[in-house]
This record gives sequence, C-alpha cells and structure tokens, in this order.
Amino acid sequence: MIVFTASHSCYANVVLDYLDPNDQYIHHRLFRDHCYQTPEGMYCKDLRVLDRDLSQMVLVDNAAYSYAAQPDNGIPILPYYHGKSDFELRALEKYILNMVMASDVRQINRQTFQFHQYRNYYSNPERLVEEIYMVEEK
Repeated sequence: MIVFTASHSCYANVVLDYLDPNDQYIHHRLFRDHCYQTPEGMYCKDLRVLDRDLSQMVLVDNAAYSYAAQPDNGIPILPYYHGKSDFELRALEKYILNMVMASDVRQINRQTFQFHQYRNYYSNPERLVEEIYMVEEK
C-alpha cells in the first residue's frame, strides 16, 4: 500500500506509524510536498509521480479535487469522524476486493462514479444528477 496525503510529513508520519508500527502494510509514503497546489490553494495528487501503471492504482480521498489529475483512478469516501459508527472503510473494502483481478481499475471506477460526465454539466449540476442517477420507470 502507498499512502499519499496532502498532510505535512511531520503530522502524517505520527499517524501512519501508529497505524502500521512494523511497516507491514504501508510500503511508501507521499506527503504535501509531493502534491501540486492549485491557484486556489488546494493540494492535488498526481499519481504519475509514482511511475507505476495507472491501470492498477486507485486514490481514495474525501476531497474529489485531490484526484483531479486522474479522475478515473479516484474513489470518493466520506471523511472519518464517527469512531466505531463509521462504516466507510467496510464499504470500501468490498469495493476494492471486487477490483483485485481487474485488468484496469479505471474502467470499474469510470462506470461506477462517472466522473467524466461532470465536465459536461459543470454549470448545470441538477442535470448531471438526472443524467447519472435518475432512472425513469417505464
């Protein structure tokens, strides 16, 4: 696993060391200095800095702008706030396990999240929701 966070390394390393004290699961760590900052001040993550096959990588983030460089690699997740009542990671586990044997994870994400459609409806979000999520009954 590779962790790519927009946090500063001094903060993130404390959390990651707590989660994986023996370095069994997290093999690489990337931090804010690996992100690029937009003119608006947002930190975005470009997976190309990893020099790995993009068809086999996903970026899980609660900020969709984080994966703006590769939207089909992005998996949205709600922020973690609620301790034991939080279920996002369990739902994510099922989703990720379904892509383990995929030849290209981007195809699964593209079909599931349809981020490519968002550009077509930037000025009309209501129409976007209708096109993607509303199913007319026949």
